[in-house]
Amino acid sequence: MKNKKNFIVQMLLCCGLSILICGCTDSRYSKSPLADAVIRNNTDWLDTDLQPIMAHAGSISRFDGVFYWYGSSYANNPTGLYGAKHSEKNNGFNLYTSNDLVNWKYNGSVLDIPQSGWGSLGTSHGPYVIYNDKTTKYVMWFFQYTYKYPDVFATVAFADKPTGPFVILGRRKTAAPNGYAQDLSVFKDDDQKAYLVYDDGRRNISVDLLSDDYLHSTSKTVIALTARQEAPAMIKYKGKYIVAGSGVRGWNATETHYAVADSPLGPYSAKKQMSEQKTWNSQIRHFVYLAESDLVFAMCDSWWIPDKKDLNASRYLWLPITFDPKTNTAKMLYQENWPPFNFKPF
Repeated sequence: MKNKKNFIVQMLLCCGLSILICGCTDSRYSKSPLADAVIRNNTDWLDTDLQPIMAHAGSISRFDGVFYWYGSSYANNPTGLYGAKHSEKNNGFNLYTSNDLVNWKYNGSVLDIPQSGWGSLGTSHGPYVIYNDKTTKYVMWFFQYTYKYPDVFATVAFADKPTGPFVILGRRKTAAPNGYAQDLSVFKDDDQKAYLVYDDGRRNISVDLLSDDYLHSTSKTVIALTARQEAPAMIKYKGKYIVAGSGVRGWNATETHYAVADSPLGPYSAKKQMSEQKTWNSQIRHFVYLAESDLVFAMCDSWWIPDKKDLNASRYLWLPITFDPKTNTAKMLYQENWPPFNFKPF
């Protein structure tokens, strides 16, 4: 009987120890891998196949927890030629996917370039993808450069999946007097309404309300940033709407200016500067919001860095944004290495 009691005691001790070990193990391994993700700027970024990431002038959308990075490749176009005379250099758009903003898998080219009709001539730039809950379609807006400025048009494509292929529906006129749109982006609000944000050909950044299917601009519009601005980005943060843009200097670095409003169609505040050192030798392109850290960061392109002879080798610069809704003051913070899901600015 004594041996039986000793056996029972030993078993209970072993079980208790096992529970403690399992509890510690579960706690250690249940830690979210996002907490360890670190964005490392000023270096060449490689995909999971150890190939250079080619998604320039791009944007990130998040669907079902997965990040989708759409952008341009200049693999056969080191000097950045564009327009109808260089249609053979149109690579469409590359797609990369990630769960942590650090490890990116290449998914190929996702834009179906037609053999004839709109999209067959010229070069495609600046893709943005949003999901329409009513039509269950993924809608891509970009601009197609054909012959000359300002003859540059917003273009719409759609797909059944975020991985494409995206089929071009055609060009679209904006609410601007000339109907043009050069650099552009798209913003989807919490109420499912979507907005086209674009350089209107006069170097103002305008915001148009889109139709319910996200395929057309409506006549409802506002100028958010007065000239001279391009490369627009828009985000809702801490109850306010922020529209930002780069200066107009081609591929050269510029400061980033912004304006703030209480609603997407304004009115917008006077513009201010949120960056320093010419956005640390880059141009802004897109804003991304992360719910995990209640953080907005800016996607920027460091054109011609490190190789002034190869545009495709240009690096990416992603930087966190701070914003005070009481004063409508936004600041871009330079960080060499920083954890997007665990970043504390102060």
